[in-house]
Amino acid sequence: MGVDTKLLNYPLHNLIFSQLYFLADDIKKYLFVYFSLSLIIPYLFFLNLSVSLKKTNKYLLILISGLIYILPAFQYSAIWGNNHLTALFFFLIGTLFHLKARDNNFKKFGNSLISIFFLSLAAYTRQYYAFFFIYIFFEFFTKLKFRSLLKITIFTVFLSIPGVYFLIKNPLILFAYHDLDITNFRSSVLISSSIYFFYIFPFVVQYFFNNFQNYKNTFIKLFNLKIFLASLLILIICLSNFYYQGNIGGGLFYKLFTLIIDQKYIFFILSFFGIYFIFFFTQKNFFSFVLSALLLFTFSSGFFIFQKYFEPMFLIIFLLFFDRNKIENCIKKNNFIIIFYYLSYYLSFNYIYLFGL
Repeated sequence: MGVDTKLLNYPLHNLIFSQLYFLADDIKKYLFVYFSLSLIIPYLFFLNLSVSLKKTNKYLLILISGLIYILPAFQYSAIWGNNHLTALFFFLIGTLFHLKARDNNFKKFGNSLISIFFLSLAAYTRQYYAFFFIYIFFEFFTKLKFRSLLKITIFTVFLSIPGVYFLIKNPLILFAYHDLDITNFRSSVLISSSIYFFYIFPFVVQYFFNNFQNYKNTFIKLFNLKIFLASLLILIICLSNFYYQGNIGGGLFYKLFTLIIDQKYIFFILSFFGIYFIFFFTQKNFFSFVLSALLLFTFSSGFFIFQKYFEPMFLIIFLLFFDRNKIENCIKKNNFIIIFYYLSYYLSFNYIYLFGL
């Protein structure tokens, strides 16, 4: 407590595996067992999808959930025993029980308690999952009766006590990079939104083709004036004094269009599309817009922004908590574009890793 000055994450992952002595003393056993356990994560994602997208064919949901296997961040985390997947494991259990609670109109209060418990474990493994609590509590505030809301608030405060105490002893968890001037808040919003667009792009294309009647009608379905103006306003505000220092992090689009081919304006356009389609696919209720705003602003913390932080977390949140009808419209038919896109992503990164650009 307070001794390890390089501790930048909450240590739940380390605490769990250090108590499994047959693994803690043998790195090869640990890596093998961890890799084996990581194979469960797409199944947990499938269970979530089965609750969220009931109208979608189960075999298609298996295919969609299996996309996680080919994401680079999942692969290296599984191979190297990274706590990234431990947090994701807890997160998916938490979201599963939250979706079950929502499905029963929050009548089974135990589901909400279990959800909060596992989401807390996710945050105690990777602290940035804490942002999801804000979204959940906005939904609780609109759905739960006062007595139930009070109970779950007390339960959450109780769960947070060890984290607050540990943070006091290990302030580097929050403040390790506060002296680094890598980027600023507004610039990092554009970085984050460009990364989101990278994952949303195939769904946008698939939505276009699945709703294609003629160019005019399809454009009308994709265009929303209010969202366009709001996205444009955010872009204009964030464009002022844009900077991101160095070539570490920033996401694929930032590296490609600013560092490699030096076309920063293309990067800004893609960032705008990221903001626009985040809100385009947002469900039409207040707490869903809160989630979209949190996704845009939470990772804007003033230092390096790595695309690996968003993978596969954003894809999971997007498919589970964004507009259900639009998501089903994207994947229920002619979903070959989504599959081809992510397979191309997988093959391209493996080629770059093995042979270079």
